[in-house]
Amino acid sequence: MKKAIYLILFVLLFAFGDAFSQSTFVPVGQYSYPVFDRLSIQYGKVLPYDVHTNVKPYSRRRVGDFVDSLIKINVTLNKRTSFELKYLINDNSEWVNDTVIPSRKAVWNFFYKEPATLIGVNTKNFILKINPVLRFELGDENGVEDRPLFISTRGVELRGSIKKRISFYTFLTDNQTRAMTYVKNRGKAEQAIPGEGYWKEYKTDGYDYFSVRGYVNFNVLDHVDIQVGHDKNFWGNGYRSLFLSDFSNNYFFLKLQTTIWRISYTNLFTQFIGNYNRGVDQLLPKKYGAFHHINIHCAHWLDIGLFEGVIYQRDFELQYLNPIIFYRAVEQALGSPDNSLIGLDFKANIARTAQVYGQVMFDELNFRNLIAANGWWANKFGIQTGFKYINAFRIPNLDLQGEFNIIRPYTYTHNTTASYTHYNQPLAHPLGANFWEIVAIARYQLIPGLDLTAKYFFFQKGMDSSGTNFGGNIFLPNVDAAQSLAVNSEFGNSLGQGVKARVSLLNLLLSYQLRHNLFFDANVIFRRSVSDNANYNTNEIFYAAGVRLNIPYRSFDY
Repeated sequence: MKKAIYLILFVLLFAFGDAFSQSTFVPVGQYSYPVFDRLSIQYGKVLPYDVHTNVKPYSRRRVGDFVDSLIKINVTLNKRTSFELKYLINDNSEWVNDTVIPSRKAVWNFFYKEPATLIGVNTKNFILKINPVLRFELGDENGVEDRPLFISTRGVELRGSIKKRISFYTFLTDNQTRAMTYVKNRGKAEQAIPGEGYWKEYKTDGYDYFSVRGYVNFNVLDHVDIQVGHDKNFWGNGYRSLFLSDFSNNYFFLKLQTTIWRISYTNLFTQFIGNYNRGVDQLLPKKYGAFHHINIHCAHWLDIGLFEGVIYQRDFELQYLNPIIFYRAVEQALGSPDNSLIGLDFKANIARTAQVYGQVMFDELNFRNLIAANGWWANKFGIQTGFKYINAFRIPNLDLQGEFNIIRPYTYTHNTTASYTHYNQPLAHPLGANFWEIVAIARYQLIPGLDLTAKYFFFQKGMDSSGTNFGGNIFLPNVDAAQSLAVNSEFGNSLGQGVKARVSLLNLLLSYQLRHNLFFDANVIFRRSVSDNANYNTNEIFYAAGVRLNIPYRSFDY
């Protein structure tokens, strides 16, 4: 049966794969995303209807379409807008019409003929762009003696296309790091490096790991893209996502993206790694996911979307291959053995200066118990609401973002090992469940290329105690081996129950882009945790400086 599925996919891909233009995607977290966000708020009226911002990563072709639209209407080019447009043009040069400015000083007339590409081939039928990937950071932490913290990353990134009909992407880095105490402690508890996969010990308290991504992308039937690869996805307009985030490790997926008129419909079929105990070399347990999201441009300023997903741990379930069916109905018809979720999201731009957005996600819900407010354990849901405000208070180059997230106890858990996780890490919000959180972000561009970003987080989370499952650890099943509830109690559950931990984190990042995607960073983090349990009390200060090339800045904001 599996061979038949693979054969059908192969025929579909290559029977229609030479029809229409196809591109690679902008890696999630890259500098393009805040740039694209603010430009889409300011110039949303000319944003092409085939550009949908709540499904990431973005297609480079569609970013190029937006840039072309801005150029056609002769947008007002102050220093910041000019710098940011130039960045998008250089970063997506193969998809921007006749606006790419060649490098003034190509090295030996071979390297950096274009500002954003070390080695490039650009012909009618073949495009190839190769770039080095580097990151070196050195830091220190209060109270930690003779233990410098560092990140060392070396690798390569390449992307290209054949006749602009088949595109491909590869990213490979070798990494060594010694992390901050709270990151290291979480890694020990979950036996995982946040955002990464397999790892080895490096010296006494460091990590050594590869980070690998890659995919091939095809276009079929004009409006349908098919992507097969190993990467991450992020669904939503917020800093966090309650649906699917980029917090966990990369995973294998098949993605179908249909874009027509004002509608974008995304289907994602995935293979995840289930919960496991680190040990000798072994075949890690697998589980699978099927997700879909439909987004509608109701107006140039308003988007509304619907999300659904299901996680299961057994051989691949053929019934979830149907791309236009209600997964919850299928899951019920199978006997309700799987972990299904459903959600709603929206985005609204206001007066070319602000945006409000939000998500509501339901894991399980009983309206009778919800109205009764009896704290039934299985009323599992999460809510996100937020805003973005550009040129805030008429201060040029100051952008603000605020966000509020709550996730009820036991959300994302299941009565089997089909929790909403991958490689011992949450698939959605990094805090899992049983918490509320405030996020505040300010970005200010002092001069073009020099950005100061301040991020403040405050959350209260309920932790487990004395073997009692209070609903914050989403890796724990909510039913035990005897099929009895393995929760604190059936009723009387509340948000943040258990041992309360109140955490505040301030992250200050000063970043200067000397040339395209070459950044010099200085970073300070203040993190304080106060709890009824002294084991959770910490007071950490971390500071670091470094340089990075062609890789996003990754911070651990939890």
